[in-house]
Amino acid sequence: MRMNDLTRRTWRAALLAVCVVAGSTARAGAQPLSLHIPDEIVAPGGVLQAKIDLTEPRPIQTGGGGMSFADYQDFLGLAVNSPNGDAAAVGVMRGASLRVRMVSPTSDIGSSGEYPILATTLKVPATAVPGTQSPLTMTGAQFTGPDGAPYSFELKSGVATVGPAGSASVIDVTPGSATVPAGGTIVINGIGFEQGTRVRLKEAAVSNVQVVGTTQVIATVATAVRMHGQEIEIEIPSTRQRVVYYSYQRTVPLGRSADPLIGAVEPAFPRQFWTRAIVRFDAPGANDVLGFALQNEGIVPSQVSLTLVTGAAPLGPLSFTMPANARAARSLAEVFGTTCAAGCALRMTSSQPLHIFGLAGDRAADVVMPVLPTADVVTVLDFATATNAPAFRTGDLFHVTGAFTPGIMPVTADGYVVLVTPSGEYWSLTPQGLQPGIRPLFRPTTIAAASTVDLLRLPLPPGAAPGRYQWLSALAVPGTLNLITPIRVTAFDVVP
Repeated sequence: MRMNDLTRRTWRAALLAVCVVAGSTARAGAQPLSLHIPDEIVAPGGVLQAKIDLTEPRPIQTGGGGMSFADYQDFLGLAVNSPNGDAAAVGVMRGASLRVRMVSPTSDIGSSGEYPILATTLKVPATAVPGTQSPLTMTGAQFTGPDGAPYSFELKSGVATVGPAGSASVIDVTPGSATVPAGGTIVINGIGFEQGTRVRLKEAAVSNVQVVGTTQVIATVATAVRMHGQEIEIEIPSTRQRVVYYSYQRTVPLGRSADPLIGAVEPAFPRQFWTRAIVRFDAPGANDVLGFALQNEGIVPSQVSLTLVTGAAPLGPLSFTMPANARAARSLAEVFGTTCAAGCALRMTSSQPLHIFGLAGDRAADVVMPVLPTADVVTVLDFATATNAPAFRTGDLFHVTGAFTPGIMPVTADGYVVLVTPSGEYWSLTPQGLQPGIRPLFRPTTIAAASTVDLLRLPLPPGAAPGRYQWLSALAVPGTLNLITPIRVTAFDVVP
């Protein structure tokens, strides 16, 4: 199974050959990645936000690996950052272990070294013992550059240390990802705040800070700021403790998929919004599962319609309401009742801009890759003919062409081109020439790309009866006359 040219075979080979501790020897001559997981001081009852930084910018197309959080198993969310916002990531959470795969079609991950490429957020138990330390590291990882070849890299691991009782922590920020205008406010929820708490944003000036209590601070920004990936620093005056948190929207999951792999998925969405989108899937292998992740980051519900397009009749549309500030991940099988064995495409329309991407899971490796969407430009399978002139006389060059317009998915079909004479007789264009009745021009052929072909080219023969003629063209289900395209009509005249 191909996954947008990022194959599982590449991952399997790389995971055997590449270890984050030793690094990879691939990409000879290329500068290695230098990865850094900062140390964190975490407060009992607060959150741990583990961040993966690049010491210097490097363009990354794909990346990922494993992380373990033995002391912090209450997973709250995952975020991936890229300057142009096209990166997506999928984590599979199994107890205390997280396996992450991320992708950017423009290799934009890591192109800016100012922000973490990945951030994971977990709840710290209120019973956490001060002074307890937990390693922050990544194992079994690989990162590829724009050419698809693995980077060599080095990693500086970090440590999470439970701070003393009364330590401060940022738990969540609202809005997490939207743009806040100049004069707007940001609500910071957490613990351990006190009067005089300072707030600093990396990309905007803060004009006022209101400490509502020990669990909430409201900051007013003097300039507009996009909150997704925004660095927020809190400083507690009495202890001089500094807390650094990177903001992103944490939407509410709408339950879990019944599929064992998709049910463990934690999606991190690109900063791309869609009202019409399409996700194309290749045929899955025996150990594969296909699905999708959907998120409404907005403040109002959205009316959503999903249709699964296969080589046969489309399934759907299925219509439902996607609540505000919510996300969901589901397998195609549990929604549409099919495993999409020959490849398919998922079409989405919504009344509000949403996030969506596909999920291509490998049960054997227990990982899921994002499959990014594209704009859904309505394309309808079609087969039409054209002649080189509207009227002909004996001896004129008579040229007939056929134009194939592909649909959303490749389709295998029989093709018919039938001539209707002025007297109402039917003659079919076949590989042996014109023959009476309804006969196919070609037997099962796969239509996967737009093309124009010559069907007939000759001087109009003597004896052709004057009058109005029509070419009828259509595609049919192989071996039948069940049409899967409209009958297209091309009329021409034979004149004396």
